[in-house]
Amino acid sequence: MKVGDLVKWENALTDSMDHYQQQHGIIVQMSRTGHDTFSAQVLFTDGDLWWMDTHKLVVVNESR
Repeated sequence: MKVGDLVKWENALTDSMDHYQQQHGIIVQMSRTGHDTFSAQVLFTDGDLWWMDTHKLVVVNESR
């Protein structure tokens, strides 16, 4: 993952796992959080800007 990548984040809204929340966004900044781990600052389509662990994100389209 790198700055400029389009990513999606999926999260179950209920314990029964029958409803999902899905959001898309662009990575605007990366940060090393450990020896082998990274976080990405993602600007989502609703205007929210969040720091998220990269293992919770899926790359939809890589930037060039």
